[in-house]
Amino acid sequence: MKKINYLWLLFIGIATACNSSAKQEKEVVPATKESAPAGTSINTKEKADSAHLLIAGKRAGNIYLGQDMENVFKLLGRPEDGDAAMGSAIGIWDKKTPLIIFSSYRDSNMVVKAVKQISVSAASYTTAEGIHTGVSLRKLKTIYPALKKAAFYTNAKTRGQLTVYDDESKGIAFDIQKDTCTAITIHPINKSVNGVYLTMYPDWKKS
Repeated sequence: MKKINYLWLLFIGIATACNSSAKQEKEVVPATKESAPAGTSINTKEKADSAHLLIAGKRAGNIYLGQDMENVFKLLGRPEDGDAAMGSAIGIWDKKTPLIIFSSYRDSNMVVKAVKQISVSAASYTTAEGIHTGVSLRKLKTIYPALKKAAFYTNAKTRGQLTVYDDESKGIAFDIQKDTCTAITIHPINKSVNGVYLTMYPDWKKS
């Protein structure tokens, strides 16, 4: 009888241990499955967003004001088009939705050419407030109430009109055609978007 009771207690002990182990596995495994993908997803999203984030007076995605142009070439390759004069240059990448970078020598040593101004026209570039090309002038003025007309251009071929609105205090400007934003320019804070040697608009005549 004692032998039977002993075997019965041993059986109960084994069964309890198995149930406890299985319960622990059920509790641990789902947590592992949930945590890893979630972290990966967030990091990927942040990386994608930062690559196209516009920060007034600072940067457009991975390109920032003051950046060595040699580093820009490593990121983007050589420009498809451009112009140069008096130690300054304009490089144009992706002519369908142009990324335009104005550069000049960083200092009087005339060794390093640095980014002075960045202009983007792809709608994938956006500010933290959701401003990108394609938005209306009215919406821009609600976000940037200090915007002022900085320049007016007429296209020599199409006779189309383009107005540049600039918020010098923030370091951001907008090309406007038919009340719609067609390009966004990041430039140094408290400096005019027009403060460059070379025109950013080779097909447009300034009025």
